[in-house]
Amino acid sequence: MRRRAASILAAALVAALLAGPAPAADRPAAAAPSAAGTRVSEVIATLADYRAKLDALIPIYEQELARAIEKREQWRELLGRGIISRKEFEATETAVAATQQKLESTRRSIAEADHAMVEATTARAVAALPPLGRGGYEQTATLIRYNGPTAWSLKTGAVKLEQFFSSRFGRPLPVSAYGQTPLHDRMGLDHRNALDVAVHPDSPEGRALMEYLREAGIPFIAAWGVVPGATSGAHIHVGQPSPHIAIKK
Repeated sequence: MRRRAASILAAALVAALLAGPAPAADRPAAAAPSAAGTRVSEVIATLADYRAKLDALIPIYEQELARAIEKREQWRELLGRGIISRKEFEATETAVAATQQKLESTRRSIAEADHAMVEATTARAVAALPPLGRGGYEQTATLIRYNGPTAWSLKTGAVKLEQFFSSRFGRPLPVSAYGQTPLHDRMGLDHRNALDVAVHPDSPEGRALMEYLREAGIPFIAAWGVVPGATSGAHIHVGQPSPHIAIKK
């Protein structure tokens, strides 16, 4: 099953913070590289600040959850002794569930922000590298890129990719960004004919996916996470590198 791009919450925040006036009607279709690079750097800085704020919430919600669980267990005993009603006890269960939801939602948002930050830093790094020849393969300290000769189509290629992955690993392809997303709009990147797969390049899934893509001649970029050794944010971008486009409102 295709999953829409992760980072909806991050994208909304970035859009709110970085939204600017709409470009003039006669503005050229492509943004100047320096302007695009500046915008990507702004997005990276905003995402870093956003993630720091989310990180600060985790211990607060963990403490809140611990207190809610402790109260629930205390009230479970009171319920067993007939001191409180079932309705009163159920209120403590509701409180635990609500706090767990806040904690899980915050952790998901951190993962989404990490993915967005890796994609932004990868786009900036690729833009600084010399063009890769047809069929060329290159690995640096932060990414792998392959300029496969096969013409990639998101509409038809994604289906085959999903079939390969599900037959190989018995689960759906973990797509984290399918086509264009609000975040790509704000970064000024054309992601319409690309998808991102949330697998670590060093994992069995990542290695198998890259092997499949290379054998099929499909271009890709593999990126590691923002924290060395961590999996959060790591992904494989399938398709040509996202070119810079005019940033739209």
